[in-house]
Amino acid sequence: LLHVFDDDGMLLEECKEKLKMMANEINNNKGLQCDFICESGSIFEVIPGVASKCAFRMAIIAAHGRKGFRQKLFGADILKLLKRIPIPAMVVQEGSEMQESGFKTAIFPVGSHDAYERNIEAMNLIAGLCDSEIHLYSISKPGFEQSDQLRENILLAGERFSEKGINYKRIDEDQKVFSVGFAKQTLKYANDNKASLISIMVNPTRENVYFADSDKEAILMNEHCIPVLCTSDAQIVL
Repeated sequence: LLHVFDDDGMLLEECKEKLKMMANEINNNKGLQCDFICESGSIFEVIPGVASKCAFRMAIIAAHGRKGFRQKLFGADILKLLKRIPIPAMVVQEGSEMQESGFKTAIFPVGSHDAYERNIEAMNLIAGLCDSEIHLYSISKPGFEQSDQLRENILLAGERFSEKGINYKRIDEDQKVFSVGFAKQTLKYANDNKASLISIMVNPTRENVYFADSDKEAILMNEHCIPVLCTSDAQIVL
């Protein structure tokens, strides 16, 4: 458990005591080993720093969704944070339904990112634990040509999923929802197929840089409250 406070009136010892109680409850009642860290400072510095210094495999971040002006701003804040975290991070909203069986259907949008392999590795981890079916998903839009890097990443994803024995299928849809970006149709496909997880890279690609952040914010704060597995190209700094 990690709590970062910055002039919110909470004293360090009070913070530690609250986290200690939460950790003890989890240890005693949930059958999980739980520890805690409490630090003061900016979330944009402390969380990436903690992720770099310790042997964590994943971060879990709770989001409030779109419930007002502050939460809409928070969509941009959480994307800013995710771009700095050097390990996979899962964003879960208040209304997300977490099934005991895990993430059975995962939407894995294709991308031309240089660090796309990180996204593949993170998805392999989750799919291996949950026996997920991955939908390797793309949208064919008029005027949008697939780059060489994109085609290479699609092949790489298929190869890596096959190597790990992960069940996946390749989905390439024609454009059905007319919008600047890809988020609206991706979310519609995810909801129609009762997806329990969407996996994205939070960094923009060169060809989509002018709309990428708004697209990613829409997926992170999606109205269906589908959890989102995120990876970035941030490097671990020791």
